[in-house]
Amino acid sequence: MIVTTLGTNGWFDTENGQTMCTLIRARDFSIILDAGYGIRKVKPLIDFSKPSFLLLSHLHLDHTIGLHTLDYIQFQLPLKIVVPAGQKQAFTELVRPPYTNLWTKMVPEGSELLDTDELANADFPFEITTLPIQHPVPTHGYRLGIEGRTITYLSDTGYCENAVTLAGGADLVIAECGALPGTVKGKTAPHMEPEICAQLALEAGAKQMVLTHFGAGAYTTMEARKNAVAPARSIFPNLITGVDNLEIVL
Repeated sequence: MIVTTLGTNGWFDTENGQTMCTLIRARDFSIILDAGYGIRKVKPLIDFSKPSFLLLSHLHLDHTIGLHTLDYIQFQLPLKIVVPAGQKQAFTELVRPPYTNLWTKMVPEGSELLDTDELANADFPFEITTLPIQHPVPTHGYRLGIEGRTITYLSDTGYCENAVTLAGGADLVIAECGALPGTVKGKTAPHMEPEICAQLALEAGAKQMVLTHFGAGAYTTMEARKNAVAPARSIFPNLITGVDNLEIVL
């Protein structure tokens, strides 16, 4: 199984990266986590003869702006799209004229839009658990059981109990790192910084964590990412600085 961080910027694209998207290629299917502009890069990577699933953490534009490239990607099999509970109407209002093409016209016939409350009755070829996480708009984290491995996706969120629960014992946690070190204040912060991410991974007993969603206005250079993450490894050594197109084999 290969995990590829196709877009690692939060807020907007820069020369350092595109907005949020991570691809998981398993033996029998592909999972796309969020749909920033990084999603366009799935086209040469996905095996379109196998099912694909698109899991959206929330509907902020840096996680959804790439949805209008669904026409370009051209999925061949019906696509299942998951949004946080209560957000189906908001999704359909976002992905339609006059903003872009109607989402149902950009994906194969039979594609489905589900919210996280409907997953218990959905037929997925992998285990999936979701919980709401800490952000100003409805946002869910995902815990995925795939081929005997556990992958947790946390974007966007501040440090919270549900994030720790979802990350518990995970083989890989994909965690947002939107803020610079020392800038996160209070228990209701909507984003994390490297040392908070490291503390979360340590508390959860995770095996490794890759940081992504580096705030484009804060992390203006790749050197800034490296310098910010390095000290946090004293807390959790298996901390990876995410960059676009990084591949992690599990």
